[in-house]
Amino acid sequence: MQDQIDSSLASYPPEVATICRLLRATAQQSMPAAQELWYHSSIGYAVSTSPFDRICYIAPQNGYVNLGFFFGTHLEDPQHLLEGTGARMRHVKVRTLAQAGDPALAALLKAAWLDGAVSVAEVKAKRARNSAEKRSASAGGAR
Repeated sequence: MQDQIDSSLASYPPEVATICRLLRATAQQSMPAAQELWYHSSIGYAVSTSPFDRICYIAPQNGYVNLGFFFGTHLEDPQHLLEGTGARMRHVKVRTLAQAGDPALAALLKAAWLDGAVSVAEVKAKRARNSAEKRSASAGGAR
């Protein structure tokens, strides 16, 4: 995994790659039990080895890095760092190395990990219910 991430980061501007590496170290420290994976051009952190169980990600862009949280609406954000208007997801645009080292980001990562397993389980349960309802509806319509 390390080699894949390092070679992928090499294709981004050096400042962006350096920010990613610092955020990665912070994520690993803040969520030591998380599964790290490279998925859709980003470093993901999940409660299992499945990319569908990710709780956050580090996504390099050309001029900044997105530190994203799949359940960001659940997180306390006293410094108002999180951006986004989606039903669940939020992100922080990290533009400098100094910003990447902000302890508030480590706090968000730790909180995301504490919330992650429950949030992933809730999403899976909701998907299973929706799938069962669709199967039931199509079975009822076939009669």
